[in-house]
Amino acid sequence: MPSNSTTMLTEPANMVRTKLNYFLDPELGGHVDIIPGTAGFYRCNHDTHSVDIHDIKDREEEFNLNKQGFQIYLHDSAEKEFRDDEQIKAVYYPETEAWLKKVTGATTVKVCTHLVRRDPREALDATIANSDLEDTATIPKVVPARFVHVDHSRKGAIGFLHENYPPDEAARLMKTRWSIINVWRPLKTVRRDPLAVCDSRSVQNEELIPMTVRLPPKGSATYENVSRGDFETLSTKVNPAHRWYFKSGMEPGEPLLIKIYDSRSERDGGLAGRVLHTSFTVPGTEDEEPRESIEVRCFVFYEDEAE
Repeated sequence: MPSNSTTMLTEPANMVRTKLNYFLDPELGGHVDIIPGTAGFYRCNHDTHSVDIHDIKDREEEFNLNKQGFQIYLHDSAEKEFRDDEQIKAVYYPETEAWLKKVTGATTVKVCTHLVRRDPREALDATIANSDLEDTATIPKVVPARFVHVDHSRKGAIGFLHENYPPDEAARLMKTRWSIINVWRPLKTVRRDPLAVCDSRSVQNEELIPMTVRLPPKGSATYENVSRGDFETLSTKVNPAHRWYFKSGMEPGEPLLIKIYDSRSERDGGLAGRVLHTSFTVPGTEDEEPRESIEVRCFVFYEDEAE
């Protein structure tokens, strides 16, 4: 963050008081079906609450995938531009697979999709609010996602697995432990719209609310490449017991690993499972340059660990 960022934080100095967007019941105007990348998606109503988000800067080693479900890993990528999709697949995918395999102890890692965000959220919101666009109109921008969510439910994770592997192979892989991990990397120092992650242990399974993601048609929007079909995601309602964290001033060499699903966590209460996450606004940073980041979604298989 900028040198004056201390004045932007509430006391204590390692905490930000901000607002997060939670699930809103449909009878109150919320949605259980969403179409990313459309005007309607950005107009969705949420239940907004003030929340404290704690900065993990200088104590990153206290947080890891197995305990809270997220961790920082120091790694400088050989890819620097992140503007050519084929270059990203050729360089960044295998690079990420190699170090993530080492970090997790997995037998196999496969990167499946990526999403690069460079566009400012406020300009898009202003356009949506002041235009006559139909809700179904697609928006060719990729901006920070400002709502509390997990990318895949168990049902969504299994569906995503079957999208990417033949039926026999998927059935074999599901007999051993497997997970989905997102790797979120800044492309420059994060001055605004940082990513908040919620300690998996502070969220109970019964709190999680399934939502259906319906992707826009091919050729209509960037989000169409997230998956090859509809899938189920998760959200939740506000709960003061949720423990939220972020790292201030993240650099490109500090990718954040976020656990989306872990098949073993369903029967191992001591192992972190799914991590709620969302971007958020740090008061006083609204005029900083837009955050730029890349997120890759990875299958992580532990074929030497029985399911």
